[in-house]
Amino acid sequence: MRLKLCLLVLVLFFICPEVIGQKYKYVHFQGEAVPFQQVNQVIQDTNGYVWLATDDGLFRFDGSSFEDFNISLRSKTIRGFVSFDENTILFTNDTGIYSIKYQEGNPAIEPFSEAPGLHYPTELFQDSRGRVWAGQMNGSVFMYSSTEANGMRFEPVPEEKTAHIFFGEDIFNTVWALIPKNGIFYFDEAAQKFSAAGNQYDVSHFLVADDVLWLVGDHIKKLAVSEGGNVVGETNFSVNRKYRRIAKNRSGTIFLATESDLYTFRNTENGPSIKKIFGSNDPHRVDELPFKTISNLHFTFDTSNLTEAIWVSSGNGLGLLWSGFFQGLSGLANDNILALCPTDGGQILVSQGNITRVDVTGSSIGFKKDNALNGITGITSHKNITWYGTGNGQILQVPEQGPTKKIDLSRRGGGIFFMNADHQGDVWLCQAPLDKPIMGAARLNKDGTIVEYGTEKGFDSRVLVVREGGRNELYAAGIGTGTYLYKYDRTSDEFVNKSLVFPFEVSGNFEVHDMAVDNLGIVWLATTDGLLKYDTETIRRVNLGEYTLSEIRSVTSMSDGTLWLATDTDGLIHLDASSHYVLFDEKSGTPSKVASYRCLALDSDSRLWVGTAEGVVYSSQLLPGPQETKTPVLRSVVIGEEEVSTGEEIQITETEVVQLAVATITYPSTDIGYQYKVFQSDLHSDEIDDIIWTETETARFRLNGLTSGTYKVYVRGQKEGGYSWSKPLQMMVNVSELWYHRWWALLSFAILGFLFFWYFVRRWFLNRIGSLNASLLQKQNELNIKEAEIAAQIDTIKHQREEIKNTGTNIYLLNRLLRQFPKNATWKTMITALRQLVELPTGIDAFEIAYKRGENIIYSGYERGKKTIINRQEEFNEKENLASCVMVTGKSLMLNDFEKESISYISGRDSRGFISRLLHPLENSNGTPVVLCIYARQKDAFSQRDMTLIQILAAFLAVNAKDQLK
Repeated sequence: MRLKLCLLVLVLFFICPEVIGQKYKYVHFQGEAVPFQQVNQVIQDTNGYVWLATDDGLFRFDGSSFEDFNISLRSKTIRGFVSFDENTILFTNDTGIYSIKYQEGNPAIEPFSEAPGLHYPTELFQDSRGRVWAGQMNGSVFMYSSTEANGMRFEPVPEEKTAHIFFGEDIFNTVWALIPKNGIFYFDEAAQKFSAAGNQYDVSHFLVADDVLWLVGDHIKKLAVSEGGNVVGETNFSVNRKYRRIAKNRSGTIFLATESDLYTFRNTENGPSIKKIFGSNDPHRVDELPFKTISNLHFTFDTSNLTEAIWVSSGNGLGLLWSGFFQGLSGLANDNILALCPTDGGQILVSQGNITRVDVTGSSIGFKKDNALNGITGITSHKNITWYGTGNGQILQVPEQGPTKKIDLSRRGGGIFFMNADHQGDVWLCQAPLDKPIMGAARLNKDGTIVEYGTEKGFDSRVLVVREGGRNELYAAGIGTGTYLYKYDRTSDEFVNKSLVFPFEVSGNFEVHDMAVDNLGIVWLATTDGLLKYDTETIRRVNLGEYTLSEIRSVTSMSDGTLWLATDTDGLIHLDASSHYVLFDEKSGTPSKVASYRCLALDSDSRLWVGTAEGVVYSSQLLPGPQETKTPVLRSVVIGEEEVSTGEEIQITETEVVQLAVATITYPSTDIGYQYKVFQSDLHSDEIDDIIWTETETARFRLNGLTSGTYKVYVRGQKEGGYSWSKPLQMMVNVSELWYHRWWALLSFAILGFLFFWYFVRRWFLNRIGSLNASLLQKQNELNIKEAEIAAQIDTIKHQREEIKNTGTNIYLLNRLLRQFPKNATWKTMITALRQLVELPTGIDAFEIAYKRGENIIYSGYERGKKTIINRQEEFNEKENLASCVMVTGKSLMLNDFEKESISYISGRDSRGFISRLLHPLENSNGTPVVLCIYARQKDAFSQRDMTLIQILAAFLAVNAKDQLK
């Protein structure tokens, strides 16, 4: 892995040109499957999550699900992002600029700036000085810095509505702004203002790269700039379409976007090279990209697996494009590959009957067909000479300079299906038999002569492959359980049978299709019965899990000690030095799982070439190996039915079940398999590897049946398509022992059992005496019940008498009160007279007369214990106070528990302390509504009789009043 990271720069250098015109794998997140439609921009945080700015709100994406973060936002139209620092992302909506920060592992959203100069901010940009620039919809620019806490506002153009203002910074630290239809501006640091740079009004978007400004719209312009915002050169490129966006990825490739299409752009000596990008999730199919109204391109790079992704924000959802592990040659037919051969001159020769020469020496991979060579079934090359074997037994010796020489082997047999040149330039070949068997192999010398190596040279069987490796050791392999491997002795010029007896069972038609000799001299055999490892003393079958017995058609050894295998129908397998294997298939970019025989090759840059039944592909990486799946993260912990905090240690009891949910932050992450293992925390590290991983079909799994103790839980994930297993996510689970399993609980159970036995024995002896006592007790209980019933009846009669007495008292007090009212009295006089309601023993603690004045409701009355009149007012609102509600409805209310009963009428509360309340409506002399409010501090203070008396009092007040309440 360290070697791959060291080669990162070289990888990007080689990948960059190959992107041009390349097909991408893609996925389109749209429609009912996602909670948004218009995506304005995306950004990736330091934890790997991708945030989406959409017209439907703010969302976080982990590769499989979109998490909604709109609860605290007043505006759901998210317009732009910028990475402010390592832990902070800024975004804009219609109400301002906000920050996203991680606090204890969870994102928190807070206002970033509430400066008065903000007006519907859109795009954000941070320059090299740490200043944040925000375009605004009124055409102005807002700038925030650490020295300008309230920000500064600039107006490059007169106030004019604009949907976007784009920013960039050149190599001279000059900040540039593009206002579409208004021009390009640079920020003059000395004058502290934006100044126009030429007349560039027909520009849709721009890209600032070093000392160059790329402008796109109806045409493409290249502006060379110098220090201070000076334009020192201009180059125009005519195009036949309008471009909406331009962007550059980390490896330097420039991308263009129209309304719905993507292109790559190169400025070559022969003019601009613009090539359209297509989708290709299937190597046999080319798709038009499905995006509409493209608004932004964003590039993310994953250093753990050296892959780059393109995020497309559009009006119909979110797009994701990425390059497969293997790339095809665009324009080359998906036909069966018969032979592959790298040359010392930096070419890969590919045979599909005719020859295709692939040039890998320059900055791009190109090819051309050689129609003069046909029917080629074998190829080999050494220095400046290439040999081609044909299907009719001919060998063509083709030097870089000089005439082609033909060697005819048709009398010996049929097609030349394998050729390999050793370090001395001698060519070893295998030929198919016709009407008689061909034993062994043959060698083509430099002078063109053929030397037969048959039974007289040590062979006892047919040979299918001859390879050289290690310390220039030459091996031949072929057919038969006792004649499958030979080693060439250069001294005696013959082959020695090195075949060992198999310690395992093989099929009767055993063959070695291919082999590789690594730097340590180990011979790896690709056979009909799996991959075999031969180290001169032992022969063993390599464990490849479910693919252990699969037929292997080709094998090659890498300089780092790893192997690549091509199976017959399962795809490619990578095997590392620790015997870990990873499968590669169509999801990795190969056109077919069916491999061609002996068609794995490494070019001069250690790039892997693979021949299949449906075409040839090459690895995107140099010295390729599996991409490591990211370590899963813990998303939730559920114990029983309750979700708990995802802390460092999970606490459960022996009977509790814990459900864990994990996720892998990779894009996309819908094709990830998970495994987990559980073991005691004190287990020695050497024994952990012996614990078997448990498969789980989903990202959720349960842990149950754990006895008391402390456990470690490992969870790992593997993404399909050429990814190795991730490093495990590690968790601690502490299982508490159930209390009834402890010694003191068992002792308590024993004591309780003894007491229980003693109790029932004693109970048996006392049973007869108890029956007599029970009969006596029953009679006594019946007598007690009768006495209780009589007492209850007496209490009821007493209560009724008390109520009658209280009612009579209240009627007397009411009559006494009414007599004191003069005829045609004023409201002021009557309110003063009503003071006796709280002075006499009526059970009333306060009263008020409520009436409406303007938009308020006015209260006047007296409270027990206070000598002066109480005047107060509230806003007239039938949903907030009871008096307003009674005025509107015209119905009386009686509440004996204000806190519980008032919610049926109003939402407002007060803290006046009156639990029981009576409110009755009446009309003033002019028809104005008035409410008589009676209060008591005691709960359940009023009855229906009290309501009747209050209604009588209210009717008297309404008739007797001669003036109006004001």
